[in-house]
Parts: sequence; C-alpha cells; structure tokens
Amino acid sequence: MKLRGTILVIALASTIIFSTLISGCSGEAPGMIGMTFGGTEGDIGYSVQQSSDGGYIIVGATYSYGAGNSDVWLIKTDSDGNELWEKTFGSSAQDSGFSVQQTSDGGYIVVGRRGFIERGAEAGKGEVWLIKTDSDGNELWDKTFTSLSHDDFGY
Repeated sequence: MKLRGTILVIALASTIIFSTLISGCSGEAPGMIGMTFGGTEGDIGYSVQQSSDGGYIIVGATYSYGAGNSDVWLIKTDSDGNELWEKTFGSSAQDSGFSVQQTSDGGYIVVGRRGFIERGAEAGKGEVWLIKTDSDGNELWDKTFTSLSHDDFGY
C-alpha cells in the first residue's frame, strides 16, 4: 500500500512540532504522526525534506543547544518522526540554517546564514553559509560567501 502524506513543521516559542499527516488508500481514515523537538530556549525549523530512507531531515536554528546565541540545527528522524540524531553548527554569533537537501552520496547540504563578520567597517553583517555533511550529519566542509556590503542570507 502506498501512503500519501503532508509534512508540517510548526515552531512555537521554544519547540519544533513535526507532524506528518498520512492518508491511506481505499478510503482509510487519515492518521497523524507528531513529534516535538527543542529545549528551553527559542528553537525553530525552517525546512524539512524526506530522505531516501523514508525518514526526514529538518534544518533550522536553536538557542537551546550549541555554541551560543543561535546555531544551525540539523535533525534526522526515521519515517515515524523519531529522532535518530541531531547536530549543531555555529559559533557565538547568530547562525541559522534555512534549507536542506539530501545529496547523491547520502549526505546533506545546508544553506543558511553565519552571523557577524568580524572585519572592520563590515562587522556585524552576516554571510551566506553552505555546510556539507555525511549521512550521519558530521560536517565534511563548509564555505561562506559575502558581498561585504550587505547582510547576506542563503535560502
């Protein structure tokens, strides 16, 4: 039986609510899978994608975990929304991940914003941040891109 579903990510104050609405075949009643992720501070999910194993990958920002201020937050779940692992990337600056995709090697590519360039007159401006991970969310490399004249974001 093939299931159809809709993915819903809602951010409330300090919690990410991850829900999958599932509708079955042959007039079966729809069901809902719901999970929450987050700590005591403000956490938000910006993007979710289904991965090749049937699970989901979520990216956003967390104030609850990581190096300080906000950090990129990457969460991997199984097909039922149960957390398999989570990773944070960042510094003491305000960092966020806005979009995630699975790559052909099974890893993930995240784009977002790395906050606060620490260079002369441009101090305080953000950079576009690209992060490549392996299939377990371990960082393989990262690159930043900046215009040096604007606050830059990657979506």
